[in-house]
Amino acid sequence: MKRILVVDDDPDILEVFQLALEAEQYDVYPLLSPRYIFKTIKDYHPDLIILDIMLNGMDGRAVFKELRLNEETRNIPVIMASARYNENYIASQQYHPDDYLEKPFNMTDMLQKVNALTNN
Repeated sequence: MKRILVVDDDPDILEVFQLALEAEQYDVYPLLSPRYIFKTIKDYHPDLIILDIMLNGMDGRAVFKELRLNEETRNIPVIMASARYNENYIASQQYHPDDYLEKPFNMTDMLQKVNALTNN
């Protein structure tokens, strides 16, 4: 079973991701704060990370940059998600995620992106 770490500061969004992904036979770890993301990754060994950009008190883009600069996490696929920023903005950044979800997202599109990145 593929493991997905979902980082979002909105518990309702986390629940939507979790229910949808678990229905597709994914093991989901919901994380409300990226504060412990590296410890969680070390313990959980996710096959994919879905990371919100606008996090309470933290910037998901900075977290993503740390993921890419860290030897142990650089190869984990990441889908960035945001209600504020569009895909063109994300593409203009120095570090590019493996995919992008604009909120509110279409469930079918989200599952297709996850399936493609986890080879499920």
